[in-house]
Amino acid sequence: MNKAGFTLIEIIVTMAIMSILAGALVPMVYRVWESNEIALTRARMADLKTAIAGDPNLYQQGIRSDYGFVGDIGDLPDTLDDLISDSGAWIGWNGSYLPGGSDPVNFMRDAWGRDIVYSVHSPPLLIAGKEVAATLRSAGPDGNFGTADDIDENSALELQILSKDVWPTASIRGNLNITLTATTEVTPVYYANLRATYRTGSGVATASTGCIGLNIGLVQSGVAKTVAQAIDTSFPLTLPIGQSTLRSRLFSDADCSLLLEETNDMAIFVSDGLRELSVNPPMLYYRID
Repeated sequence: MNKAGFTLIEIIVTMAIMSILAGALVPMVYRVWESNEIALTRARMADLKTAIAGDPNLYQQGIRSDYGFVGDIGDLPDTLDDLISDSGAWIGWNGSYLPGGSDPVNFMRDAWGRDIVYSVHSPPLLIAGKEVAATLRSAGPDGNFGTADDIDENSALELQILSKDVWPTASIRGNLNITLTATTEVTPVYYANLRATYRTGSGVATASTGCIGLNIGLVQSGVAKTVAQAIDTSFPLTLPIGQSTLRSRLFSDADCSLLLEETNDMAIFVSDGLRELSVNPPMLYYRID
C-alpha cells in the first residue's frame, strides 16, 4: 500500500524545476513589459508629432484638413506645453492640439515617467538626406541618453517650415494668366510678381517673388488678349504648412515698384515636406488706356 504525499527528494526536485522555469520566465516577462513600454512611448511621440504637424492622412473634399499647431500658427511651438495651453504669445492658437484619446496628463512623458525631450533645430539637422526642423527623444528604459535603448525612431519632424529664422528658398511653378484690353493698338512692356501672405506665429507677413518679364506682344484695339506664361520662380522663404494666400500683381517697371493691377487672394495649401509649389494663380485683368 502506497503512502500519500511527496518524499523530500520529490519536493526538492520540484522546487529545482520551478526555480529553473522562473529563472527563464522572468527575463521573458521583463522583455515583454519593456517592449510594451517602448511601444507606449513611441505612440506618445507619434501623438506629439501629429499635434505639432497635423495628420497628413486627413482630407476634406480632396484637400488636406489637419495641419496641427504649425498649420494655425505658422511656426513650431517653443515647448510641448504650447500644444495644450495658450500662452498668449501666439496669434491664431486654436488648441488643444492633442489627438483624441491622448493622455492629457502624461502626454509629454515616456512610459517610465521621464519627460520626452523636444528640440527645435536651427539650422535644421540633415537626417537621411532630409532637413529636420525638430526632434522628439526619450532616453529609453535605462534613462540615459547616448545608449543603445534611446527612442527617437520616426520622431523627427520633417517639416517644410524650418522656423526660428531659418527659411530655405521655395520654388513655385505654374502659369501666370493675364488678359489685356487696349483702346489703341499697343505692344506693352509689363512685369509681374507673385505675393504670398502667410502666418508667422506673431501675426501675418508677406513675401514676393522677383520680377517676371512678360512676353505680351501686340495688343489690338478693342480685342482682348490673354497671355498664359509659364513661370518658374521662387520666394525668399518657404511658406509654413497649412493655408496661405497668393495673388498675382502687374507692374509697369522692371523693379516691380509701380503697381498697375493685382488679383484677389487665392488660397493655397502647403504640406510638410513640400519643396515646390505647383499653382496657377487667378487670372489678372488689365485695361490699357
